[in-house]
Amino acid sequence: MSKLWYVVHTKAQQELLAAGLLEQRHAATVLLPQVRQRYRGQLRTAPLFPGYLFVELDLEQVEASAVNNTPGVIRLVAFGGLPKPVPAKVILTLQARLAELDAQGGLPQHPFKEGDRVRLTGGPLAGLEAVFVGPMRPAERVRVLLEFLGQEQEALVPVEDLEAAGGPAKRPRRTRGQGRPIRTGSNHR
Repeated sequence: MSKLWYVVHTKAQQELLAAGLLEQRHAATVLLPQVRQRYRGQLRTAPLFPGYLFVELDLEQVEASAVNNTPGVIRLVAFGGLPKPVPAKVILTLQARLAELDAQGGLPQHPFKEGDRVRLTGGPLAGLEAVFVGPMRPAERVRVLLEFLGQEQEALVPVEDLEAAGGPAKRPRRTRGQGRPIRTGSNHR
């Protein structure tokens, strides 16, 4: 068997530790995709896939249990009990995308703030207006609040499918707390 790429699940915020020890102890090639992104107003480098990294090794020479027992590692990602190789083409595509992101200065930023009114420009909900709720990780997907069939529904959408649709939208309060509705002239009988 030859060296193949695998996904390794790491302990929270221990990707760098696991990557270094996998290289050192098992002579493995490690890919820890990292990108520049804003975090609390600061630009920093962080894992693109928190809690995961890629490792190239020959599982006939290095046992999966040895990888799983490396400090910082939870386990090799497996399906049906067997570690599933990642095609080399996927790794090459990922490396190319990382180079593009690095050349662009990191993950794309969006101009939206919580409460902004946005319009969906793509996907099955194109044309609907929504309220921007907040970013998800990674920053390409965001949460929006849609009024759909008389109810507010939260949806995850790609940030590139949004455009500004006016000023900030404030969600009206519907209760006084503990489920008691606010009565106004329009909804009071």
